[in-house]
Amino acid sequence: WDNVVIGEVIVVNPHPNADRLKLATVDLGTEQVTTVCGAPNIRPGQRVPFARIGARLIDSHTGQDVVLRPAKIRGVASEGMVCSERELGISESHEGILVLPPKAPIGAALSAYLGEVVLDLDVTPNRPDCLSVIGIAREIAALTGESLRLPAVHYEETEKSIDSLASVDIVNPDLCPRYCASLVTGITIAPSPGWLQQRLNSCGMRPINNVVDVTNYVMLEYGQPLHSFDYDKIKQGEIIIRTASAGEEMVTLDGILRQLSSSTLVITDSNGPIAIAGVMGGASSEVSTGTVNILLESASFNPASIHRTASSLKMASEASQRFERGISPMLTLPALRRATGLLVDICGGTA
Repeated sequence: WDNVVIGEVIVVNPHPNADRLKLATVDLGTEQVTTVCGAPNIRPGQRVPFARIGARLIDSHTGQDVVLRPAKIRGVASEGMVCSERELGISESHEGILVLPPKAPIGAALSAYLGEVVLDLDVTPNRPDCLSVIGIAREIAALTGESLRLPAVHYEETEKSIDSLASVDIVNPDLCPRYCASLVTGITIAPSPGWLQQRLNSCGMRPINNVVDVTNYVMLEYGQPLHSFDYDKIKQGEIIIRTASAGEEMVTLDGILRQLSSSTLVITDSNGPIAIAGVMGGASSEVSTGTVNILLESASFNPASIHRTASSLKMASEASQRFERGISPMLTLPALRRATGLLVDICGGTA
């Protein structure tokens, strides 16, 4: 992001020669520049990323790296560019420009404001604990003699017990020694806050919505995979962990009908499978824009069982990669509480 700074949009005027383009005057702190912009969401008063001539960006049409050069667009000189997330390489979003928080410092380098150091690590198969931020932090603490700082978790819980609303029955404890669940009601599905989307993008994950993003964030943070169910799609709130019956099948989140073998560990309700344990959720209990109540899963599964299932179904996932290497069953409850707290904070729910 060399030559990309934070600016404030001062004035937005129509382009004299093009109905769909605008002329935006941007204050960069030391100067004001005018640029041609086609973004439908540009407004006066916004703090935005502004690329000066010479900045290296991503072409929104080809996806290739390009160097921004002086240009005349429909007869008007453009002195730079107000950028979208895709042009900055943050995400694939190109519906409009990236709007920064109102307190973003005018004139500051975008890299100093948004940039983070990303560690790109190759982790050996015997170190699943290092497939997480806390795992790496623990290693560094051990090497340097520093203290490990875990996230603080505080949230209110209602007096009503979850036992009256949901139940868990582990039929095969040799394959699932521990299964924890929490219930968060009255949530609102929406895009995640910018900081959460940025962290996921930095780790190579595409933001989906606030609920799915929280589960992915905590997985990356703690190393414990989680799964969110639409509670109202779970028959009688029953969670049963068992092996599949011969000939049983289910549609997974990727829309594919899966044939299950008798060795496949599944999460079911009284109606049938709603997830393939440790690998992928099912479409029947998927979180959607209309979801208001979330049952959150944090479990410990037998590594060999998950490896067999993922291999036989050709369904390697971020979750199975961690489970099949063997992660501590002591992670389930701390990660569940962390994710529950984030759901309450971000989605406006009640635990």
